[in-house]
Amino acid sequence: MHTSQMFASGAVNLDLDGTAIAQFLLFTAFVVLMKDLIFDPLLKVFDERERRSAGAVDDARELDDEALALKGRLDARIEDVRRGAAVDREQLRAKLKQLETEMTGSARTAVAEQLGTGLGALEVEAATIRKGLVEQRTSLAAQIASRVLGREVRS
Repeated sequence: MHTSQMFASGAVNLDLDGTAIAQFLLFTAFVVLMKDLIFDPLLKVFDERERRSAGAVDDARELDDEALALKGRLDARIEDVRRGAAVDREQLRAKLKQLETEMTGSARTAVAEQLGTGLGALEVEAATIRKGLVEQRTSLAAQIASRVLGREVRS
């Protein structure tokens, strides 16, 4: 067969001599040696990395779930405290309003008492002054007349 006929028919001519078998044996020994020295340890490293990564991801998910649960409890507690503070604030406002009303009432009562006492004292004093003016009326009239007339007038 000619080379042109071999290419045309698509047939492959393979010579298996001693070097081909030697190369095959050397390649097989190389693969076995590399498998024990490099491939198996490298695959173990990859598996361990995958195992640790998956474990870390699972741990992270668990921690994330815990954090969300804690945040939910904290938010609920904060809301309870806010509600309690609002109730306390309203109670304080009511007490302050009541105290203000009581203080205003007692202040008004005290002012009314002082005003009554003061008005009574003024009335007594005014009556005393009026009485004194009535008693001095004739003598004052005589003094005024004396000054107006320019001579002494007796009462």
